[in-house]
Amino acid sequence: MPFVSPRAHGSAPNRKRRRLMSIAALFSVMLAATLMLAGFAQQQPPTQVPKPLILPIANRVPDANEQMMMREQNAKTRNFAAANTERLKQMMQATDMLETMAIALKAEVDQSGDMSQNTIHKADTIEKLARIVKERMKLTVAPN
Repeated sequence: MPFVSPRAHGSAPNRKRRRLMSIAALFSVMLAATLMLAGFAQQQPPTQVPKPLILPIANRVPDANEQMMMREQNAKTRNFAAANTERLKQMMQATDMLETMAIALKAEVDQSGDMSQNTIHKADTIEKLARIVKERMKLTVAPN
């Protein structure tokens, strides 16, 4: 066997360096393959989208005309509620006045014992006020 110098085939440090480089290259190829397979594994085929429980026609947004009509209806409802509140307030004031006048008339009749022209006029006023309150109680403002 002929004599081969150690430099002809490369020295020991060169062989180690080549071996390390080949191992590093192999490792990087394996890492790239693993990452690529992991990426494919994460991609799932598209699943079927579930149907909505409520049909889209039931969830549609009202158009401009419907929105305008809804705003007008809400405004009417608020106006009717305000009118009913005002009517109730007036009825409460009238009933309080009616009660005060009736108590005063009773005290006057009990004290004097006779029916003068003034007491008859007061009784008529109380009766008119009672009729007005009765009519207002029948009326309720409500939207059409």
